Amino acid sequence: MILQSLKKFKKIYLEITNRCNLSCSFCHRSGRTKAFMGSEDFRSILGKIEGHTDHLALHVLGEPLLHPELEELLALCQEHGLKVNLTTNGTLLPQSQGLLLASPALRQVNISLHGLAELPDGPDQETALAGVFAFIQEAMRTPLFISLRLWNLSAAEDNGHNQHTLNRITDFFALAEPLTGRLTPGHGLTLGPKVFLSQNARFTWPHAPAPNLGDKGTCRGLRDHVAILVDGTVVPCCLDGEADIPLGNIHSQSLADICNSPRATAIRTGFTQRRLTEPLCRRCTFRQSF
Repeated sequence: MILQSLKKFKKIYLEITNRCNLSCSFCHRSGRTKAFMGSEDFRSILGKIEGHTDHLALHVLGEPLLHPELEELLALCQEHGLKVNLTTNGTLLPQSQGLLLASPALRQVNISLHGLAELPDGPDQETALAGVFAFIQEAMRTPLFISLRLWNLSAAEDNGHNQHTLNRITDFFALAEPLTGRLTPGHGLTLGPKVFLSQNARFTWPHAPAPNLGDKGTCRGLRDHVAILVDGTVVPCCLDGEADIPLGNIHSQSLADICNSPRATAIRTGFTQRRLTEPLCRRCTFRQSF
């Protein structure tokens, strides 16, 4: 069934860069060309998605704080009335703190603390964590939401990084009781006003050679969100970091035409029937949450 109009998405993921200053073991090793999205392309895309969402997530792959025109991109989001979520590994927060805290478009910063475990032990990890806490200290004076994430290790695999990080968080927020034992995978805790912490198992990206988990299941991709990669390729969700399911390109097509294409329609129809039509979806562990 071809939709006559495109519903409003809960959010749209927009990858402003697929470059990163770290090379974490848990991240997908993409073969795509590394690039930064230019401000004019970004402006054009905002025009094309206007009316299709109120929330923009600056993330698929890459570290958005590396972008040399981030200040202009955030200003364009404000100009278009978009609320922005930004996901970072946290190592560049000290250099970007002033810019982020001054941006009225920025609604939430997600900080992947599990990325800090990939840094050399000792001073490097401590310096990065101190920078994260300094940012949080200032952010708590603003309307900004902060989501701290520990999505890397099970208890059996933890080499001490998680425990140390949880101890440091406990001390920083002067919590009445330790965080150890209070976290449940997939659920979060409130640490302070507008500051949250969640812990989950290490995530496996769904690209080959990840195993086929069967064709039964559903997903929110193409229903409450869609993703646009740095070159303009539109994919069904933020987990398609390799563009395994290219639905079209926003630079040459409208978002409505892309999302109403035969391939997109087949994916969406399959989700409503709990049937997965794409190999990538059949390898995805996240869809087992639904």
